[in-house]
Amino acid sequence: MNFIVENCPEVKWYTSLLDVESWLGIDLREYDWHFSDIEGAWDELNDPSWVLGENLHKKLKECDYQFSWAVVSAFPKGTKPFTTEKPFADGNADLWNGHAKKQLKSSLFEIVCFDSSATLFIGLSHTLGENLRCNMKAVKELR
Repeated sequence: MNFIVENCPEVKWYTSLLDVESWLGIDLREYDWHFSDIEGAWDELNDPSWVLGENLHKKLKECDYQFSWAVVSAFPKGTKPFTTEKPFADGNADLWNGHAKKQLKSSLFEIVCFDSSATLFIGLSHTLGENLRCNMKAVKELR
């Protein structure tokens, strides 16, 4: 399932991963994360980066960083870290042509921070898609 949140007055800024955590009804610590195409965030975050869920949670509790651009891919806890692939948002026409697909096929889902103006959710499970619909009323299916 693919969704987009944009043009929503209730959203403080795009993309707050703390908001995303709440909308999806997840705990960021229950996943490990691959970040790429990063603009915004904290200084030590390289492009690409692998961040353990506990470390991401801790960093976001210090400051709710805004990501202007990023592809944030969720992986099961304990996945062997890698930074050899670089999914991208900026200039990626595939996000808007038909049914977008996860750029990292082995990821569980992807969160795409798009130019500080939208948050895309790619490859959500049915359960996470329903959580998103319930917790963020302005969400729309991405077509």
